[in-house]
Amino acid sequence: MSGWGTSPSGFDPVGPLGQGGEEKFEIIELVGPHLRVTGRISLLRFGRLSDLINHNRGFVRLTDTRLLRRNGEPTNLVVPELMVNQDEITFVAQSAEDVTPSPIGPVGGMDRPLMERIPRQLVIFTAGHTLTGTIFAFAETTIATFVDTPDPRFVPLTDVTARSLADRRVISHFSLVLVNRTQMTAASFLEKAGGAHETGVAVE
Repeated sequence: MSGWGTSPSGFDPVGPLGQGGEEKFEIIELVGPHLRVTGRISLLRFGRLSDLINHNRGFVRLTDTRLLRRNGEPTNLVVPELMVNQDEITFVAQSAEDVTPSPIGPVGGMDRPLMERIPRQLVIFTAGHTLTGTIFAFAETTIATFVDTPDPRFVPLTDVTARSLADRRVISHFSLVLVNRTQMTAASFLEKAGGAHETGVAVE
């Protein structure tokens, strides 16, 4: 059974594109405890960024990569190729203009095809950031179930506000963020949260 981070039988995601094939690239930003860069990543034969990132088990390859300052401002350092250790990536992000329109995740589950995933507000704390945004999850999913689930390793969030814990004046906004579960220190659903404006999410 295929899903996030898996491939159907006979499918080679890193194989040649074939005659007439065109390699597709996405512009992404990688943020980690000691690194913030932007660059191009090849989707290879994957249809969406989340599948590529969750299938990868080693280093992430970027091209035309520019080092960014902590607040996201560009520096003058540009390298043609950069290999980034996946374990050192806190989250992968895309701005609205860089996101290719595609579904973020399945509407239902293969184990529960009649159950619909709904948008839910979520806050995730990492060592360096507070991330708030929308995740598509089952209505009955508890936060305990969410944090104890190992897959997918990189969790997709949309309409994300990232606030630096080192300097709360540093705030970034992204259309799509893939958060590394191994970098999460805490998380909570925000449906009944009080004072949610502190995280950057308005909750009715």
